[in-house]
Amino acid sequence: MKPLTKWAIAALAAVQLPLLAPSAARADASIDSFQCRQTDGVNFTVALSRGGRDSDPMIVWTSDAFTRSGYPPARRCQDVTARLNTLLRANGNSLQGLHLTAGRVNRQWVVCAVNSTRLGCNADNVLFTLSSQQTPDQVMESLQARRTGTSIQQSGGRPYVNLEQLVNSLF
Repeated sequence: MKPLTKWAIAALAAVQLPLLAPSAARADASIDSFQCRQTDGVNFTVALSRGGRDSDPMIVWTSDAFTRSGYPPARRCQDVTARLNTLLRANGNSLQGLHLTAGRVNRQWVVCAVNSTRLGCNADNVLFTLSSQQTPDQVMESLQARRTGTSIQQSGGRPYVNLEQLVNSLF
């Protein structure tokens, strides 16, 4: 692993947010799939390009907040990575037109994926649940603020992050 990536994973281990700095090289914009990986006991989700390149980690899974409920970091990594792959396939093997947003489902804050900035979270589009230490605003702002070229759009008071731009910025 690149030294910067190891540092970033360690720095973000407590907050489970995407990494801060994308690498200088870019892969082709076409994403083949997502994979859950583990290095030094830390689980993280990466994107794989059709050109065979791995992205920097998209999500670092370190929070133990859901372990007592049967969802330790390794399982959350596997489950959310599977959801991202299902989303990718359902959208014609493309991330085009997809956005991340936050909302409440079953009285819990979640991050979900939608194909319109007029839609919100529901039981069918949840990617992952936020721990009580995370606010939706913090997570959504971190997605936008730390990615070059990734814009945040406000629609109806709800923030949206372009998923395709976010993933491409990780290469």
